[in-house]
Amino acid sequence: MVLKKAKDQLITPQSAIRVNSGFTLIELLVSMTIVGFLMLAILFGFRIGTSAWAKGETGLERIRTTQATFDLLDRQLGSMVAYISPQKLKDSTVKVLIFQGTESGMRFVTTFSSQSRNAGGFHFVEYFVSSSRQGDHIKKTLVLNETGLPDDVTIGHSMIHDISLGNDNFPVVAFREFSVRTNSRTLLEDLESIQFSYIRPQLEGATSPGPSRDLLPQGIGIRLRWSEPGLLGARDLSVTIPVHANSVS
Repeated sequence: MVLKKAKDQLITPQSAIRVNSGFTLIELLVSMTIVGFLMLAILFGFRIGTSAWAKGETGLERIRTTQATFDLLDRQLGSMVAYISPQKLKDSTVKVLIFQGTESGMRFVTTFSSQSRNAGGFHFVEYFVSSSRQGDHIKKTLVLNETGLPDDVTIGHSMIHDISLGNDNFPVVAFREFSVRTNSRTLLEDLESIQFSYIRPQLEGATSPGPSRDLLPQGIGIRLRWSEPGLLGARDLSVTIPVHANSVS
């Protein structure tokens, strides 16, 4: 009698429902697969968002550093002076202009200091291109050297490599090579190319060099090309900065 009641209880409809109420193995596998796909999609979305945010920060940093660099260039070129230094050439004294402009760099005298951020005194500055190899690519860097203008004897020893006489016995100065120092400042990095150009004054009818300030360019062009595009997809930037120089001898 007891056994019969136990069997009746085992086959009641409620017991059958309890036995069949659960997830099958296939349902669990399908659910886990769906959850895995969702997590993978979230992960990819997070990575894409992080990458976009990092690129945006890099682009903004490039804009800020470029703007600060050209602001400094504008101030120092706008405060350029045509500094004339007496130097020895054999047994005589010649007056040479402390200025050099090439495609890869320039050096000049200015009254605006990048360190104190104000005008006062004479400062000798150099803007030039430094190259370094990173893997299979050569990266360009814009470097700034700045020192207080030394005396004429030190200028002759540390800055000038040679002096010769050109047309009309006008002195031609060969400056020393640009070099990175321990106190050099890096202004712009990760560039593919940096090129300087110079707008020279038109001296019509002149048979000999004019005043020292006429030997300086009226404007300096700077062309930059980055290795990677920026925020707006641009890689190139060209700027021309006017020069208003005063004569100092």
